[in-house]
Amino acid sequence: MTNYLNPILKTQLSREELQTLPLFNHEGRYELVETIPEALMAVEKLTKANNLGFDTETRPSFRKGEFHKVALLQLATYECCYLFRLNKIPFLPELRELLEDKNIKKVGVAIRDDLIALQKRGDFAPEGFIDLAEITRTSKSESLGLRSLCGMYLNLRLSKGAKVTNWESPVLTPAQAKYAANDAFVSLLIFEKMFALKS
Repeated sequence: MTNYLNPILKTQLSREELQTLPLFNHEGRYELVETIPEALMAVEKLTKANNLGFDTETRPSFRKGEFHKVALLQLATYECCYLFRLNKIPFLPELRELLEDKNIKKVGVAIRDDLIALQKRGDFAPEGFIDLAEITRTSKSESLGLRSLCGMYLNLRLSKGAKVTNWESPVLTPAQAKYAANDAFVSLLIFEKMFALKS
């Protein structure tokens, strides 16, 4: 697999180095998708994009044997991240078609488990997915996380403050929504920067 690390980039940033970087704050908006009409409208807009940022969020489990399905699917264009609340809406055929469209790239980090979990919400055959952790793998055993890639490629620090929260809450807080949207935005921007550096 091609390694997309550019030679001018450091191959790893320490936790201390990451903490000195400015905080990532994307100016794009986000939209909560909580009804079927909202989902259909969001999918229609997303199908017009060539590249999408991708991520999911699941309510954390704290007890042995406890399992939760994916609560949130994030799909981002450069302008807007659509937050599909899958604990509130069904997994629509239109959404399945988008996730199976090989002509639309869906980029994220360490997405294998996300896709397996997402398939428990609805059966689909993933196409067009690109795992940034895999194409920037520094060795057979070491891959880089989203925070490290954000620091390396964007010279910014990604907040992880809202990660362990209840993603099935009746109402998502602005902090939760912003956190979720940023993860999808970051993947898309890193992907763009990678290929700008390669060209």
